[in-house]
Amino acid sequence: MNTMDIVVAVLLGIIEAVIEIVGALGFLERTVWATGPVGFVIYAIYNGTTWILFFAGAYLRKRASVLLLAIAVTHIVRWFMGDPDGPLLLWYALFPGILTVIAFYAMRWRGGNFLFAVTGAVAAGTNQIALFVVVGFGLAGGASWGILSIIVGAIGGLLWGVVGRYLGVGLGRAGVPSVSNPPSRTGEAKYA
Repeated sequence: MNTMDIVVAVLLGIIEAVIEIVGALGFLERTVWATGPVGFVIYAIYNGTTWILFFAGAYLRKRASVLLLAIAVTHIVRWFMGDPDGPLLLWYALFPGILTVIAFYAMRWRGGNFLFAVTGAVAAGTNQIALFVVVGFGLAGGASWGILSIIVGAIGGLLWGVVGRYLGVGLGRAGVPSVSNPPSRTGEAKYA
């Protein structure tokens, strides 16, 4: 990553952290989970929205590592601002983040909307898996409801990844520094 990649990732990570802190995301999550199985499915639908800025950053800089750095920044800021999940936030962020970067790498930046839909589905679906690794399926009403919420999260991610791409397009047109081709296509080092 170059300096501009790092700047974009850190800024987007801080902006997302502010959105999540001001929006009391931790409180909202627990409130929705308290409604039982249906709450976990509802959470799965909106959970993918928290990845939109990360995908916009990946689109702008054409580097999946920008997404991973932005995720880490967001969750470190939330942790140090007193989020009740503390260091668990890094698990919730980095497990799906690493798998999403692998999905970007596997697809080698081909596909436009399809690329962002698939990687969005990976991010949102594995984010749900990361949650259940920690809390188990008990709160979700059992394994079948938990698996349903993972599937719903992945389906929602198909949309949220594409929304992130279009946000990146809009930010690029508004003047946020962007690149036109992934480094792997321009002869530079691989992006991942």
